[in-house]
Amino acid sequence: MSTVRKIPRTMLPILIVVVALAAVAGVAVGIKISSGNSPPEFKPVAVAVNPEIEALLNKGNRNDTRYDYFERTSPSFAGVAAGNYNSKFRNLGELLVKDGLSHTIIGLGREMNGSWYEWSERRAPSSDPDAYIRAWRQIVTTMRSVPGQHFKFLWTVYPTGTSVADAWPGNAYVDYIGTDIFDWYGGRKGTYLHTASGALDHEGKWQQILTTEPGGLNWMAAFSRATGKPIIIPEWGLDFHTFGGQDNPLFITNMLAWMKAHHAIGLYWAGGHVTPASTASGPLLVNQGASSQNNTPGTVNGMGQLMGGRLQFAGVYLPDHEWPSEEADQPVLAPWQHAGYQLILSVPMIPNPPAIKSYSGPPEPGHKSYQLADYPDVVAALRQGA
Repeated sequence: MSTVRKIPRTMLPILIVVVALAAVAGVAVGIKISSGNSPPEFKPVAVAVNPEIEALLNKGNRNDTRYDYFERTSPSFAGVAAGNYNSKFRNLGELLVKDGLSHTIIGLGREMNGSWYEWSERRAPSSDPDAYIRAWRQIVTTMRSVPGQHFKFLWTVYPTGTSVADAWPGNAYVDYIGTDIFDWYGGRKGTYLHTASGALDHEGKWQQILTTEPGGLNWMAAFSRATGKPIIIPEWGLDFHTFGGQDNPLFITNMLAWMKAHHAIGLYWAGGHVTPASTASGPLLVNQGASSQNNTPGTVNGMGQLMGGRLQFAGVYLPDHEWPSEEADQPVLAPWQHAGYQLILSVPMIPNPPAIKSYSGPPEPGHKSYQLADYPDVVAALRQGA
């Protein structure tokens, strides 16, 4: 039997006015209604009603009325969404300005549609699925209030096929959009795609990279057009593990061509895979950069040298297991103060508990490291594409 839920008559005039004003302003208004023990119905907080954006946000798997959509609830989500931790992010903004990093691009709460970080949209309370959106807005508003700042904010999804409808903060709170792309698995049971003959299926994997929704490159291009936001690929690279694409110059060629065609900034995951260099030299490779969990200017210099020039961007990560603080963050930021790179700084929205490990890049083959310089076909593809 269905249950009819009525809105009290005394509220109708107010709701009519609110909805009318929202329509004029171009936003959608959500009304939370609950009945009995059922999960509450909840519409997103005020978001753009552009039908193309709405359709793209709803691509993928999502069903907020199912209890199992949500992972273990983060105990900090409600507090961040309420602004209880704003002072920590204001302090971070002040530290960046003091260090001469006032133009930093801040990648906030990355890959939120996955389930592996504490700030995953699926760790929001099931009764409050918009907590990620409100937390994002609190942090962005706070950091933009810091005197002398010129911060830009990067919203990064992951191509998991899980909807981001509960995670889009709205155009006013985002400057760049992005997705992380690696040449790994995609086949059954965590394996790489294979052809009928048993060879690695590099072309088939590339089609997956293009077509996954949300987070695939076709989706990202469409979302960029719909929102007007430029694209950053803050993590991309090869994977030499047994479930990776191994030595795959096609992936390098295709990625660099796609990024050029879409004027996207790309940060190759270089940590441990290039020889560090003390200085950067050669022509500027526009929109090219390098990142890693524990990045150094030497690594970025070395990646640029491998590609035949100087990189423009550096991807840097604050500790994932701590709130922003000068004690934790200053050692990470100090090497970049005069390094000459535009920083793209990954900032955790909520600290990960110890049980959640920080991502440290595509696995290496067995227990041995690899150097990109050992693969001349890959180096040639990098140089030609750059």
